[in-house]
Amino acid sequence: MNSIAIKKKTKLITNASGKTVEVILPYKIYQELLELKISLEIYEQEDVQQSIKSARKDMENGNTRVFQTMEEALEWLDK
Repeated sequence: MNSIAIKKKTKLITNASGKTVEVILPYKIYQELLELKISLEIYEQEDVQQSIKSARKDMENGNTRVFQTMEEALEWLDK
């Protein structure tokens, strides 16, 4: 669901001063946002960032492998 659709389905709860204090949104959207947050937290981890940098360098240097099947790739990883 895109951000415009999320905004349309969202309800804002305000206090007496008119300040937004709570948000009500469909459960499916909540689940998607939670999964996105979890993915972002994983992506931001230092070891993940180092692995990404290392993989980019490998690709730039031509250190890549081509596999015909996923099983072949998994076997190579297990070595």
